[in-house]
Amino acid sequence: MDMSKARPSERIRFQQDVIRQQDELIDLLKGALAAAGLHMEGKPEPWLSELTTQERALVGALFARFPRVVDRYDLLDSLPGYSNAEDRQVQILNVIVHRIRRKLGEDAIYTARGQGFRLGDRFYAELKSKSAPSEEIISPEPRSAFG
Repeated sequence: MDMSKARPSERIRFQQDVIRQQDELIDLLKGALAAAGLHMEGKPEPWLSELTTQERALVGALFARFPRVVDRYDLLDSLPGYSNAEDRQVQILNVIVHRIRRKLGEDAIYTARGQGFRLGDRFYAELKSKSAPSEEIISPEPRSAFG
């Protein structure tokens, strides 16, 4: 399916299918880790749980495209819950960015006037360092001789 010509509702349906498939893959991988005797100990970062779904989607879209500036309309396409044309107003991005800056700091998102937004350099570096795999996240569970 050519997503550039798809209606917003079709894009959302496609994105929901992709998310559903990714959730199934995550469950599969969790099962594989458990079968191998590995246990996940990590918890979500506290700042992440403070963000709404739309705020997380916006940060995720900017993170994926760092260091490029992302056009406001492209960001609107990545936000969940804005499938109707009247809901898709560029001003809503300003509100969401303001809320993110209030929660995460003014330098979390940089505004490129007339172009769009991008993650701040320092915030990106913090996220990148937190997302790097470490040995503390996955630790083997002791196996018994019986199972």
